[in-house]
Amino acid sequence: MWFIGIAIVVVSVSSFGVWLIHTQNSKNILSHAALAALWNSGDIEKALSESRKAAEVFPFDEYYLSVEGISSYYMGLNAQDEETRQQFFEQSVVSLRKALAVGVPAKMRAQIYYVLAKAYYQKGDPWFDMAERYFLMAKDKGSKQQDIPQYLAIVYAGKKDYARAAEWFELALKNDSADTLLLSAAITYANVGQREKARALLARLESSASDAKIRLKAKLLLAQDTLDAGDTHAALQRYQEVLKDDPLNVDAW
Repeated sequence: MWFIGIAIVVVSVSSFGVWLIHTQNSKNILSHAALAALWNSGDIEKALSESRKAAEVFPFDEYYLSVEGISSYYMGLNAQDEETRQQFFEQSVVSLRKALAVGVPAKMRAQIYYVLAKAYYQKGDPWFDMAERYFLMAKDKGSKQQDIPQYLAIVYAGKKDYARAAEWFELALKNDSADTLLLSAAITYANVGQREKARALLARLESSASDAKIRLKAKLLLAQDTLDAGDTHAALQRYQEVLKDDPLNVDAW
């Protein structure tokens, strides 16, 4: 009994020490409201620092984990080198997956799924399956983000599932007409045999794309399409037009 009594005292003292350290640390932690105000101020780096500190003290707080994950994602977008970018995206994935495991409120789930999907998308082709999964979950939970069809179209094109990609490009092009999106859509339409749609988009890019590289790519694809159609003379003219803009273009030669 004497030995058990000493053990209880030791455990009690240890527990009190842990509680005291936790209490001292928690004094420096921003409340949810204060962290939200910091995020709304636009200071993403500070929001990440404070949410990360809070998550260390309260590792099962879904709000701190969510802000840490979202802040990490946007820090990754702003990072200058690829290694740092990928570190931030990985941190975003880990924090948001933890938040979902703990249990975020239903009203937050669509936003968490959406950012998590974009973090996986930024991690590259090997993670497109996960990006697809969470974009669809975000949409299923009622996300109104207009770029979800665009992301899904590119994800399916990256996975060479051109039929699904074409379906999502149809939706994406209703909300966005960026040159890069038009080029991706044209390539996808060509891959599923919708050549008229592909030609129309490529002709549009050839004449009006703001990026010279995209205009050149459109010209090359139109030349290839003309050659595939059997019109060698017209294809030759198109390739010569490419070489006027880019005399060293290997594909055109």
